[in-house]
Amino acid sequence: MSEANAIPTGADELRRKDAEALLRFRSVRSAHTYQASWYNNATFVFPLLAVIVSAIIWLVTGSAEAGGAAIFFLVVTAAMLPVVFITWQRQTTAVLVHEEGVTALHSGLEQQTIEWDELRSVRRVETMGNVRWYLDGAGEEHIVIEGEIAERERLLDEARSEFERRGG
Repeated sequence: MSEANAIPTGADELRRKDAEALLRFRSVRSAHTYQASWYNNATFVFPLLAVIVSAIIWLVTGSAEAGGAAIFFLVVTAAMLPVVFITWQRQTTAVLVHEEGVTALHSGLEQQTIEWDELRSVRRVETMGNVRWYLDGAGEEHIVIEGEIAERERLLDEARSEFERRGG
């Protein structure tokens, strides 16, 4: 981004708190939002859908088994809610590429920043068909780039370019 007041690519898609956080960083080149939400978590959605389906079957047929299944899945859904909320609190909601490096945010709060001089690798990890990218910094520091990050390839290209430019 060449102008101080220019809007970086992707900034118009950010959640409100992440967009407000954008002002704290110098020369943001691009902003990449996490395109899913807490309720997209399969450990929550699948049991909830099972509650709905089994409750409909129970209401239509009067089947005690369907009623029992609805109650069971309701308990499972309720038990999963705290897990989903805890994991969501650690989920990156936006990744900013800026003059100093890359920063992962969660609802406007900085989770991790890796400065360009500290970037050690840009690596791909596949686990059971799920592909994630890791931007590794000094020591154990890393930023995970999930598949749900908007314009992920552009973000990775920018990170690779900086890494190569700095002799990585």
